Amino acid sequence: MSNKNHFSETFDDGTKAKLEIFRNYFNEWLPVFISSEKNNYWKNIFIYDFFSGEGMDCDNNYGSPLIILDVLNRSDNVLKTSVKINVILNDMKKKRYNILEKNVSNFKYDKEKIKVRIFNKSFKDLFLELYPKMIKNKELPRLMFLDQFGIKEITEDIFKKLVSFKRTDFIFFISSSFINRFSGQNEFQNYIKITKKEFEKSKPFHCHKVVFEYYKSLIDTDYMLAPFSIKKGKNIYGLIFGSNHSYGIEKFLKVAWKINPNTGDANFNIDEEKIIDGQFSMFEEDNTIKKLGLLEKEIKKEIFVNKEKSLHRIYLKTLEFGCLPKHCNEILRKLVKENKIEPVKTVREKIHKLINKPIEIKKKIK
Repeated sequence: MSNKNHFSETFDDGTKAKLEIFRNYFNEWLPVFISSEKNNYWKNIFIYDFFSGEGMDCDNNYGSPLIILDVLNRSDNVLKTSVKINVILNDMKKKRYNILEKNVSNFKYDKEKIKVRIFNKSFKDLFLELYPKMIKNKELPRLMFLDQFGIKEITEDIFKKLVSFKRTDFIFFISSSFINRFSGQNEFQNYIKITKKEFEKSKPFHCHKVVFEYYKSLIDTDYMLAPFSIKKGKNIYGLIFGSNHSYGIEKFLKVAWKINPNTGDANFNIDEEKIIDGQFSMFEEDNTIKKLGLLEKEIKKEIFVNKEKSLHRIYLKTLEFGCLPKHCNEILRKLVKENKIEPVKTVREKIHKLINKPIEIKKKIK
């Protein structure tokens, strides 16, 4: 998704998919932190859009800055909350910054409830300027949208800073096909340390998965990530979502599975699934959705090989696999029906507060 003429033309399907995910996730994220029962915990929340662009395309389709304001306008919780909502917008190009200022100025929103600040700086300069305040107030809820052009901005150092915050969710965009194409060049190692051999082990349309695994390898905590691949022509781009809480990752996956009900991790048929638009094969093995089939194997391994008894940890393993609690529940119910485990009370909500609900392997009757 090139920087060139990006806002002077209608947003392409890849850009629209990216913005749809951001809008839908922001809709999920916002009520968690401004609903009335939460108002006593913090006085401020922050939404950052570090690569804002002009705010809309030539056909007046909203870009991320106006999507933020539009979501806030549509939320009943904004009217009721006592929480101060801070929106940080930025674009380093002076021309885009000027148009952004004009578009935001012309957009009607509640200026008493919502404080918007617009910057004209490079991402690195602005992020490092704001970082000391972020560190000082680690507990504050933050959502960051990092829609970089290319690959250079989310370096290993920046990424590690992002995952250090306790209550910050982020979505960042990266040109995965570009990394695949040029990863053999030495200069790329200054930005992202992935070798050409790592891409050669997978199919070209899985290149974002390779990029995702690289960022995942940088984490040595329980911080959770999820990928979403976006296809545009022959190229693959992608989003990487990060959250320090399983509730955040579940909400992102909920958005992703609505877009692709087969795999939940791409806006195209990334794993060449056999079940598409109701077309069934005469062979049963072809009628098993590949990702959910792999999840079933993973859960069985956890229960029967690793002897995992915690339902909560099984749900966390499901989220880590990129699937939802409902997918896990289907597998558990199947195991109960097959008389392999004792009946277990499954849940689809509030899985994050489960207290050691056990899974018991069915004892064989002699």
